[in-house]
Amino acid sequence: MQPVPPEAGTFCDPVSKTNVCVQFDFRNGTVLYEGKQFALKSSSILNYSFSIGEKTIEVEMRNENRAILIGTDGSQKLLLRLKDKQVRKKQWARLWWKIKETLGLAPGEQDPHTSNPESN
Repeated sequence: MQPVPPEAGTFCDPVSKTNVCVQFDFRNGTVLYEGKQFALKSSSILNYSFSIGEKTIEVEMRNENRAILIGTDGSQKLLLRLKDKQVRKKQWARLWWKIKETLGLAPGEQDPHTSNPESN
């Protein structure tokens, strides 16, 4: 059985004041970097690279939500995956429900986020 590349997604620099984002499509081998599309080469399931002129940028996937870009010029950036707003809302709602349940503020109630299988 062969490993499966990560899902496509948008990864952004969390500390940048400007919106610096990179869109990766690992399964189709493309990357949208600074508004231009480049071919993404895979050296392993977790390591990729692409070239911009003379500069080569290596992409190291730390996990499904973190990527590190390492340039041949010594630059390094940590990127975090952007999640859909609805997914984030659902995660926060689950967290608050668990907190209320633990504190005894929601006794006898069923978790509204797990009771309906279509909402997951």
